[in-house]
Amino acid sequence: MNGKRYMGSTETELLLWGENFSTNCTSTGATYGFSQDEITTFAGSTGAFKSAYEICQTPARSKLDTIAKNKAKDALRALARGYVARLQAHPAMTDEVRERYGIPIYDRVHTPQPVPTDHVDFGIELDAAAHIVCCRYRIANSSRRGKGKYHGVEIRYMLKPITEAAPVDPEEFTRSEVNTASPWKHTFQGDEVGKRAYFVMRWETSTGGKGPWSGIQSIVIP
Repeated sequence: MNGKRYMGSTETELLLWGENFSTNCTSTGATYGFSQDEITTFAGSTGAFKSAYEICQTPARSKLDTIAKNKAKDALRALARGYVARLQAHPAMTDEVRERYGIPIYDRVHTPQPVPTDHVDFGIELDAAAHIVCCRYRIANSSRRGKGKYHGVEIRYMLKPITEAAPVDPEEFTRSEVNTASPWKHTFQGDEVGKRAYFVMRWETSTGGKGPWSGIQSIVIP
């Protein structure tokens, strides 16, 4: 499966792709570095899009239903891009597994890139009504937004009650994604409202090289 449209060009194709990817994550995702929490997160994102998509197939759908469906679709695509990037970089990945997961098979051989030395500079924006956090990132000390020469960023994030001490080490973070197109967006769930979300980022090359961590930033989910 080659090309950039491996998730499909329609919402129906995206849903079928997401369900297949989620099924494979459930059965073998741990082999390729995904935690159970990450596997559950992807299944939840796929399920949220499926529910919103099915509502919009009915004559009773409303404008708000369509907005909710589009948000769920964008969230699934953004999450999937990070998961696919991690699979592609995993040393145990093969073309047979790529075919099973429905991700691109590349003919070219990647030349290892130097380990990044730049830090990530990012800011946090919040859509309070929808509980969506948006992080726009760029190379530190650069006037241009985006990833520049790098494949993307690894984002680690975690939630803690506001009464608990803030994390000081990226290794403490419990969730991780790879994002290849600024901004990175994430929708938090209702039971996560009122907690403080912490974020930290570093650059990553297409061959898995990782740069230094940024400073830790945080925001309270309203």
